Amino acid sequence: MPAPFSQGWVENIRTLTRANWYDGISVNRVQDNYVVQWGDPNYDNPEAEGEAKALPEGLKVMEERDYLADADSLGEAAATEIEVVLDETSSEEEQIAALTAIISEMGLTPEGEMSESERIAMISIEGTQTPRAPEGWHERDSFAEWTEFFLGWPVANRQAMNWEDANGNPVPDPLLPRHKAREIGIYENVQESYFWPVHCYGMVGVGRGYSPDTGSGAELYTVIGHAPRHLDRNIALVGRIISGIEHLSSLPRGSGALGFYTEEEFGKRTPILSVRVASDLPEAEQPLFEYLSTEGKTFAKYATARANRRDPFFIHPAGGADICNIPVPIRPAAND
Repeated sequence: MPAPFSQGWVENIRTLTRANWYDGISVNRVQDNYVVQWGDPNYDNPEAEGEAKALPEGLKVMEERDYLADADSLGEAAATEIEVVLDETSSEEEQIAALTAIISEMGLTPEGEMSESERIAMISIEGTQTPRAPEGWHERDSFAEWTEFFLGWPVANRQAMNWEDANGNPVPDPLLPRHKAREIGIYENVQESYFWPVHCYGMVGVGRGYSPDTGSGAELYTVIGHAPRHLDRNIALVGRIISGIEHLSSLPRGSGALGFYTEEEFGKRTPILSVRVASDLPEAEQPLFEYLSTEGKTFAKYATARANRRDPFFIHPAGGADICNIPVPIRPAAND
């Protein structure tokens, strides 16, 4: 999971991995249409009676507010992904043009104009708009006011805002895309905006006890069923499985409470022999993957196709898509 999301837990997972803590643990819970969970079989397991495995030193203790990231943090993280090369010998006009292109890519443009990112976003928005959702699929989520992709990851948003005219007077929601509202002199005034990653199939989260416990990363789970979005903002999400989830989703289900294996089902627990940080491996052994950028036109067209299937099998295009039904294409990359 990239910054600014869940970085304390991500660091804990690296600490646990480098301490070989995960070596020898097992898959202890398989709940149908919900999650697969792995860790120490004696930790937070209603079916266990043994003593829990000692944790390594140096683990961070995270707060519940760390389930969220504010809009400024996302902007800072996105900016680090943008590579700006300004030749000192280039003219002032060339430098201004280069900076303008970057600013436009970030969604910041002169008043009344559409940014490049907005133009791209409209490709998928136009295919999923409704009278009550002028921003299309982004606004049609059951669990959040807004959903989108951030650097390839599914996220949701909630913000405190109102609409104003050019003089700062409150006005009703124009029920228009933002750039259309700007064209008629109506603007967003956002006071507060928070984002969080969402529980789609294959996402990996941190097991925890009751609040205020937020988990350390010693217990992890992945989603193997219909997206349990009610868990959003209640548990830290730290990553996703991009290869091999079929080996987890096909495991026998546990019959104990919450899908944990009972003592009688000890033989069903799948041992985890070894876990390593990929970047710590010799370069020739590091698994490499690449994903389709969610910031480009190709992905916008792909999202539109997912929302409006027009291949011969389909009779009625849906005209909409849940964010978890727009999986980001990922494939292995050559390790040259």
